[in-house]
Amino acid sequence: MVDPRRARLLRELEQDFVPDYDATSMPSADKRAAYALEHIAFRVGRIEQLLARLTAAIEAALPKP
Repeated sequence: MVDPRRARLLRELEQDFVPDYDATSMPSADKRAAYALEHIAFRVGRIEQLLARLTAAIEAALPKP
């Protein structure tokens, strides 16, 4: 069973990063930094997953000694 909160968060993070503030009501610098770090962490995690799959495919293609 999928946690609906986690599914919603993943759905939001998979979209392009667009902060939810405008110039008239900007949040604190800490909140903006937290948004950016969440986005970066999610993207780095996705890159790590792809690299792990690529590494596994390369290892599988190499001849065994």
